[in-house]
Amino acid sequence: MKILIKIFFVLISVQTFAQSVDIVPQLKMIEQGKIEEAKQNLDFFKRTNPNAPNVLFLQAVLTENGEDSQKLYELIYSTFPNSNFADAALFRSFSYYYAVGLYKKASELKQMLEKEYPKSAYLKSTTKNFPQIDEMILVEKNPYKIKSATDPKFTIQAGAFGNIQNANDLKNRFIKAGLTSQISKKTVNNLDLQIVTVGEFMTREDAEVLLKRLKSEFSVDGRIKDIE
Repeated sequence: MKILIKIFFVLISVQTFAQSVDIVPQLKMIEQGKIEEAKQNLDFFKRTNPNAPNVLFLQAVLTENGEDSQKLYELIYSTFPNSNFADAALFRSFSYYYAVGLYKKASELKQMLEKEYPKSAYLKSTTKNFPQIDEMILVEKNPYKIKSATDPKFTIQAGAFGNIQNANDLKNRFIKAGLTSQISKKTVNNLDLQIVTVGEFMTREDAEVLLKRLKSEFSVDGRIKDIE
């Protein structure tokens, strides 16, 4: 029994220590544009406490690839649901999926935020700034844009980046390979993403051919989406 009690207190101590990593100054640095300084502090935190949820959150914020940062946010709220930044991670994950147009997933995460963190300060932002799911579906399609029969209907979303240079690098790789590629910016609740799309197709079947090529030749996991 004494051994079990000791183990219990050790686990509590470890969790408390992990929670005690203060990343607020680094988050303020990021807001002030001091990115490199914040990254240096992150390197120190990763050496001393790499698996702390607060450190993972700071890493996610500083990760320039939107898909990679989303994976870190998901790790935080799924593995450390009681951490100080769990609701913030869930909210940012929700914002990411909304920004890239995956509205069904975004809706599921919004419902999770409401259920698991009913007192979260982020709930006000979702209620105020985001429409309900039925309205989201309408946002995907522009009823005032008239397309001709010869307009392409599909493209492939190849990546979402927080850094415009990374987005340009991927776009240029596609262009050098003889593909058409574009970058569009989407901002959701202060989350700025550069969306890289490649190719324009009349049919989904044609898009699927390039989708396989992107996987094998560029190591890119894209998704087919309608051209609005």
